[in-house]
Amino acid sequence: MKFYFSSKDIPELADLSIQDRREKLYFAEQKLTVPEKLILNLLKLIMFIPPFLFLARQEWEMLILSLAILFAIKLFIFNPIKMTFYKRHIIK
Repeated sequence: MKFYFSSKDIPELADLSIQDRREKLYFAEQKLTVPEKLILNLLKLIMFIPPFLFLARQEWEMLILSLAILFAIKLFIFNPIKMTFYKRHIIK
């Protein structure tokens, strides 16, 4: 299974301009199935819970650490999963 970290990595979108890629991704996002949307939303929820807990407790060091980890998780886990879901629905 190939992982796509950005829209440039998807073969169908590689030769398009950034505006055309965004448009294709928008239409692909509209075609996601309910289970795919649920998976993406649950992943986002799991990612954002720790920073908000640390913010509520005013634990600033842990908040900064959790935001850094959140950023890494978004780049290396969430985006590839999202792009894999989008790739299934891109019109050639």
